[in-house]
Amino acid sequence: MKLRKTVAALLLTAVVPIAAACGTTAEAASTTSSTSSTAGSSTTDTGFPGDGPGEGGGPGGVEISSVTTEDQLVELIQEAYGDAGLDLHRGHQPVQDVLDEVLTISHDELHVRMDAGQNLAAVAEDLGIDPQTLIDALVESWSPVIDDLLAAGTITEDEAEQYRAALEEACTFRVTWDGEEATPSFTGLDA
Repeated sequence: MKLRKTVAALLLTAVVPIAAACGTTAEAASTTSSTSSTAGSSTTDTGFPGDGPGEGGGPGGVEISSVTTEDQLVELIQEAYGDAGLDLHRGHQPVQDVLDEVLTISHDELHVRMDAGQNLAAVAEDLGIDPQTLIDALVESWSPVIDDLLAAGTITEDEAEQYRAALEEACTFRVTWDGEEATPSFTGLDA
């Protein structure tokens, strides 16, 4: 009996932080619906497109539909790298809709695989899916933001192409992260 309690306690200490990081606990749910305002812009942490009521945001909570400045786009691309503090999970809740669509496995199965040491690329390969397919789907989910800023005249065609390349780089990093490499910093386009 004592062994069962010890094992149960160990499992809880491993599962609860991961569940919170993935937004699967009540506390995480209340955290992910909070709103903050910085530098005159409001961001709501609702996850990825389709993750919350109405709009849906990018990783870390940038509302995709409210990105109207180049600074917000830079923030969105930085957040596409994921949160290194969450190990291989990198905060996959914000991109869960894309993962569900491409990988077609349950959230729990994804956890089992990641807890066994697989990154998103390895999970995809195990399922017979080219990791590039997952990367392309993630990029496609955010690309409309770049198109909207281009259409509004906020960025040029050349800048839009550079931002698309930066977004692809960030999504590739997220999918292929080996658990060792430091997360790059994206601070915008070089002049």
